[in-house]
Amino acid sequence: MKLVDQCRTKQVLDYIRDHCPKLDQSQPAQGKGKGKKAKKQDEPPPDDNVCDLCHSMKILHVEDDTLKVKIVESEVSGVRPYIVCCIVNDLHFTEASFKKFIQMQTKLHDTICDKRNVATIATHDLNKIAPGDLLYTAKAPSALSLTPLSRLKPYTGEQLFQQLTAEADALRKEKKRNVYSGIHKYLYLLEGKPKYPCLEDASGRVISFPPITNSEVTKMSHESKAMLVEVTAHGSLGACRSVLNKFLQEALLLGIGDSQESGYHTLTVQQVKIVDLEGNLKSVYPSRTDCGFEDSTDVKVYRLPKK
Repeated sequence: MKLVDQCRTKQVLDYIRDHCPKLDQSQPAQGKGKGKKAKKQDEPPPDDNVCDLCHSMKILHVEDDTLKVKIVESEVSGVRPYIVCCIVNDLHFTEASFKKFIQMQTKLHDTICDKRNVATIATHDLNKIAPGDLLYTAKAPSALSLTPLSRLKPYTGEQLFQQLTAEADALRKEKKRNVYSGIHKYLYLLEGKPKYPCLEDASGRVISFPPITNSEVTKMSHESKAMLVEVTAHGSLGACRSVLNKFLQEALLLGIGDSQESGYHTLTVQQVKIVDLEGNLKSVYPSRTDCGFEDSTDVKVYRLPKK
């Protein structure tokens, strides 16, 4: 009755088709086919106060004024050539949910990212990024410079690697263990690299140094209202997409995109394009094939058409 009272006819029928037993087994194939066809079309988003019987992800099509990431393919091709990004708007963190959000990223790095061997996730407070397009490139260790997370001064890539290596050795001796912990356990991913990958904002500041750290300048907090999510990999673009799909699904289920306590949540995601230096499109995320969530029956994805 709650469903009938609060939801539109189409949502009621969708719920019946997905959850109720079918008496006539000769008809489901036709209904199922129609359902798949309908998914390919742009669907209007649910009203804010309409349906609370499923999680909702709203995907906004890229607009002319949406930031783009320009990739310097000649620099990153032999270093870390793959990157996808998106923007998540309308964040509603509490201190408790933000702590869970950070823990979620750590868990994903250890699992689906295979301890950052497959891919690396970076999140940035969008409002702390200089307006304009981003540049994904690679630089010599001595030429790359950023203020790393939780550090007070800038380091070159070379200095940071040496500093982290010294800290790792000191910690290992102090704890009398033969393994590294925290960020130090990823240092081997940079060993012997002639260039380090980095993401720069329009002002030329390095905001990300994958797979090691982000910049303190664009650090997320529980007060952040919008974020840029970046996933990079050395193996394949598909790995980036799979990891970012999982990240968005987990972020949706955490409820960081709304302040409701109904048990069902909403997340608003803005597409971001990756282009080469001439402006030719290399990829866009989320595309039509992303965010399928076939394994989750209580998540609806709404793709909003361009205005």
